[in-house]
Amino acid sequence: MKTMIAVPCLDTLQVEFVESLIKMKQVGQTRVQFLPGSLVYKSRNDLALMAMAEKADFILWIDSDMVFSPDLMVDLMADMEGRDMVAGICHMRRPPFTPVLYEKLRQGLTAAENENKKLIDYPKDGPFKVEACGFGCVMMRTSVVQAVADRYHELFMPLPGYGEDLSFCIRARGCGTQIWADPKIQVGHKASTIVTDKTFEAYRQKGAID
Repeated sequence: MKTMIAVPCLDTLQVEFVESLIKMKQVGQTRVQFLPGSLVYKSRNDLALMAMAEKADFILWIDSDMVFSPDLMVDLMADMEGRDMVAGICHMRRPPFTPVLYEKLRQGLTAAENENKKLIDYPKDGPFKVEACGFGCVMMRTSVVQAVADRYHELFMPLPGYGEDLSFCIRARGCGTQIWADPKIQVGHKASTIVTDKTFEAYRQKGAID
């Protein structure tokens, strides 16, 4: 079993991210690939192509401003049994700090016709399906990448009104991929403070979120 840990980044890394990566328990044959660049969609494209060229079985996407448990990879790999794509829970790093999860994400003919509905009150008792997620922390089989490339001839090129990660989710879902998220896997987002589910709930209790 072979996994590429894919990290699109700029030319510097957050100290907290590096510490998390060093402490993370690895599963199987694993290597980390950093790819600096200002165009995130191109970095993700190139990383995905590298993983396929190396015949990796899995890609673990982790953004360079994430903070996570040493058990991250162990937990995600356990979730991959019978699944193709699983996300940890990440939040926006700015108010209102909502989880980057979508119960509905559909592409319309124009950006104004896109259908988007974030999943705020997600299940807490076990993995659940979503239509899309951010790519702060996502594990997928490389077969998902291959399916998207074969059908769409594009991987992360942004669709109108969407970022590169949500655009990939739309394409992956079009290939029949089910996208899951695991509430047990909570990943911090480094901002001026580290944003977690507790940050979001504290902000929500102030009545700042409908």
